[in-house]
Amino acid sequence: MGDRTVDAKPVTFYHPDLLEIPADGSPPYLKGYRCRACGRLDFPKLSPCPSCWGDEFELLPLSRRGKLYSVTDVFIGPAGMKTPYTFGYVDLPEDIRIFCQLEGPIGSFHCDQDVELTVGTIRENSDGSSIRSYKFKKIES
Repeated sequence: MGDRTVDAKPVTFYHPDLLEIPADGSPPYLKGYRCRACGRLDFPKLSPCPSCWGDEFELLPLSRRGKLYSVTDVFIGPAGMKTPYTFGYVDLPEDIRIFCQLEGPIGSFHCDQDVELTVGTIRENSDGSSIRSYKFKKIES
């Protein structure tokens, strides 16, 4: 991942162990980590494995779609995060619950809504450059 430039502004991708954006144009995916010793699947990677203390992991692409478990709109936030914005927890089919920002209008999300992975700006650095990472958005019908 690392830094890239978009429209003459540097862009930083937050924590490359979480998100893969394939160079071949394939859709991005979140990186799940399965313990080779006990089979536990985690996101993000927990090392050592909290179940068996194993330290070898297999990387697995996680599902791009999930169901919104909970949601909250934020109107007052920290420096670098333009308000208002929405956070939520998304349940993936792999029995993984992801904490994430949601991409879309405030007040437009509800529990049990189907959502899919997207990539977008999650905040800005003090110099105004973007920090990008994973987000989820409503699935358009």
